[in-house]
Amino acid sequence: MSGASRLVVGLEGLIPTPHERAFLEKRRPLGVLLHPQNLESAAQAAALVEEIRAACNPSPLLFVDQEGGPVDRLGPLLGVSFPSAASLADKGVDRIQECAYLMGRAARLLGLDVDFAPVLDLAQPGTGAVVLAGRCYGFHAEDVVIAGMVFLHGLARAGIVSCVKHFPGLGRGPVDSHAALPVVDAHDVDLMVTDVAPFAKLARAADGVMVGHGAYPGFTGDETPASLSPRIQAILRERIGWDGVVFSDDLGMGALGAMTLPDRVSAAARAGCDVLVVSGSLAEASAAADRLESEGLSEAPASLERIVVLRRRAASFPRTAFGPEAWDALRAEVEGWLEELAKPRTARGFDEPFPV
Repeated sequence: MSGASRLVVGLEGLIPTPHERAFLEKRRPLGVLLHPQNLESAAQAAALVEEIRAACNPSPLLFVDQEGGPVDRLGPLLGVSFPSAASLADKGVDRIQECAYLMGRAARLLGLDVDFAPVLDLAQPGTGAVVLAGRCYGFHAEDVVIAGMVFLHGLARAGIVSCVKHFPGLGRGPVDSHAALPVVDAHDVDLMVTDVAPFAKLARAADGVMVGHGAYPGFTGDETPASLSPRIQAILRERIGWDGVVFSDDLGMGALGAMTLPDRVSAAARAGCDVLVVSGSLAEASAAADRLESEGLSEAPASLERIVVLRRRAASFPRTAFGPEAWDALRAEVEGWLEELAKPRTARGFDEPFPV
């Protein structure tokens, strides 16, 4: 088994380079994560997806980060802006589900399989509400649970695999993990009843859980990033009882310091991550795949079994062929929905009949 069978990789541009095609054909990664540099138009994105799928057997899964708001990969292809989690939180849970459904349909129409969403982090004042600006559904765990639940339902209706993030919660993180290591200074009991609660409630409703790069001395006694910590994995597996796929957050982030990418991938795999996200340089991804093979980590039976289940879940949703007419129809539907979303909702009295 190739070490790349546990990797989700990235590409440089709008079409695969000869080197990227060779990597896909020979190394056969589990998946490819599409970033803004890979997405110019709907027709181009759909063609890219088909080219990636045809490059190797089995075909890679196609991943995207589609949350809405500041992380909106597909809205620009439709010519719209999907609203942020924070702005939708005030509109009602039905609006959250509708948004997830529409975003999921856009992803499915392009041929994508998995959305790294929803975010279950709490919008802590001064930290999560700032560092994760717009990406959180609320400060209270109960509100995030409800929002996350309906988001997951919307994605499932659209035929898209889901992944909740960033376990065990980045809402208290004082810095952005893309740039530096967030150290969360909180007691383990406080974390369990607040930050971890949405994951404990919703993990079984999701298809995957992504572990973030924050450090939690209250859990681990040191500043090991969660993605590299067996103790954090034990909380997820043993205390919460999650038995599905665990993804690392992108292992190229600045939170992991001076470690080489192969070292990061090895540590994350040993900590318990089933799927390692390495969406930067393919040369580094190739070296990481070699490391997994040399250390015998490409043959981890439990991880491979969970990956098989993930693939089956993605394959259970029927694919929709891309076409300009279908894309234009979806655009018109989203534009109409956004117009309705902008209208103020009026309160209805108890004695007023509901419209039929």
